[in-house]
Amino acid sequence: TSNPPHRLAIHRTDSSNPPHSSKISVQKISGTGNEWTVHTVGESERRAFAGWINRMLEGDADLRHLLPLGEADLFDKLSDGLVLCKLVNCAVPNTVHERAINKAELVGGSGGAAAGYRRHENLVLAINSAESIGCCVVNIGAKDISERRQHIVLGLLWQIIRIGLVKDITLAQHRELAALLLPGETVEELRQLSPEDLLLRWVNHQLDRAGCAKRLRNFREDIEDCEAYAYLLPQVAPAQRRRDLIPAGQVLALPSSDRLERARLVLGNAAKLDAAVFVQPEDVAGASEAGRNREKLNLAFVANLFNHYPAMDSNVNGGNGTDGAFEEFDNQESLEERTYRNWMNSLGMNPYVKDLYSDLRNGLILLSLLDIIRPGVAPWSKVCRQFAPAAGRRLFQWQANCNYVVDSARAAGLPMTNIGAEDIRDGDRKLTLALAFQLLRAYTLGLLARLRCGSDGGDSGERQQRIEEQQILEWANSRLHSAGKRRRLAGFKVVEEGADPSIADGLVILDLLDAIKPRRINWAAAEAAVDPLDRARYILSAARMLGARIFTLPEHVVQVNKNMMMTLFACLMVLDLQLKPAAAWQLIRLLMNLI
Repeated sequence: TSNPPHRLAIHRTDSSNPPHSSKISVQKISGTGNEWTVHTVGESERRAFAGWINRMLEGDADLRHLLPLGEADLFDKLSDGLVLCKLVNCAVPNTVHERAINKAELVGGSGGAAAGYRRHENLVLAINSAESIGCCVVNIGAKDISERRQHIVLGLLWQIIRIGLVKDITLAQHRELAALLLPGETVEELRQLSPEDLLLRWVNHQLDRAGCAKRLRNFREDIEDCEAYAYLLPQVAPAQRRRDLIPAGQVLALPSSDRLERARLVLGNAAKLDAAVFVQPEDVAGASEAGRNREKLNLAFVANLFNHYPAMDSNVNGGNGTDGAFEEFDNQESLEERTYRNWMNSLGMNPYVKDLYSDLRNGLILLSLLDIIRPGVAPWSKVCRQFAPAAGRRLFQWQANCNYVVDSARAAGLPMTNIGAEDIRDGDRKLTLALAFQLLRAYTLGLLARLRCGSDGGDSGERQQRIEEQQILEWANSRLHSAGKRRRLAGFKVVEEGADPSIADGLVILDLLDAIKPRRINWAAAEAAVDPLDRARYILSAARMLGARIFTLPEHVVQVNKNMMMTLFACLMVLDLQLKPAAAWQLIRLLMNLI
């Protein structure tokens, strides 16, 4: 097939169902896009997500008028964006600055047009912040949430919740997962497993330790007889609490036909461990029931159980002579690595990118990204998508794909000096990071070019001239000047001691945001920042609230990371073009000497 694997074609379900109908409505998604976004609308999800939100946000003073959420009012209470902003912070703390959120006194009640606008700002902030942590928000807008489009809202909720649950289920965070290595398996191969596969292997490891012969292959039909949960919960429970749990033998003494009662007993055990979340007895006993989408709820249940009770030997370093190999993979994810990975996932990459190096080695993700940047550039009819189990043959297939990556990148105009197919295939950290930046840069500048072509009504001749970094710098300074701001940008980095530190303190970014959308910046909130990092968090949240889709982290601002600063200002330029296309392009034409 010549179809790229990342393509998503989302067809929204009929909106004629009443907002609180319990009828299941299946969202149809064609293509093979990010499986995280495939979902149905049903009672189980609404109940599970509402319960999790109540649990995570209990005690938040800003939400006293909204909590607890229920199945019936879930979508109504999410419609002002306040809960969503808070939930993003539960998944990845400090993503949304509290002072950037319009709180209850500003959005509550009818409140007229002003309150409605502030609710809209909250929703935009929540969606753009969710995107910045790796959620795919393609075709999700503030209007979808304010109009209570259930399948879209639940899809976004699931992505946010799932990121929070599985982000730390990695070898870097849990070195003791080395105990899950199979005979002959390398650390690199274990590292490539998805969080779902790691959790399945963890469950099976615990079942083996408990003397249970059952093994899980999925979170659907394999759990319906409750045998796995019956053994798992006592096995991972702390010794002092194990005596309070119903033994597995007592649970399994019930006839296998009475799965619902078995499920009640095992979830009673979970409740004693304060881990009875996401699932009800029917979600376990009927996990494989078509259209109910209960597999994700059981995944969430097990992920939460692992996060609280991993029950692994912390002294394990790995078998098969892998102690030395572990040192290479023991480093925590860097800021730039996280930024690039989140950007890739926001585009709906399939499979989900969990590690910037191991997940790019086969070339498929990179080809998908290149095909987004320049549609049609990837030769999909030649690309290998199913890989051989034998390591030697598999590496040969990866090498062929990576050759296509290099050729496609050059065809798309990316500088590939010193980056070869072998470097990508082998997961060379420095060169993979360099390629990731070139992809993000090309994607961002491509957005500017497409907006420009759309504004001009064509894409030929001089109009195809690429916008470069110097034009972005000149645009920013011209916008600052036209708005009467005194600060200017000298460049995207502090090049020498004593140079203008305005990027590092963030004030020039605030000035530019105020120039793009006047009177929407809360200067008091910026001035109340406790340190430069806190101010940078507010600045990025303010930019997202205004509509900017940015992946820059606060540390990038404070450290004046040149690459991330260039993409930040390019994204602000995109925002300006979207808000005031005619005026913005008039300025850019002048800068580029096209008129």
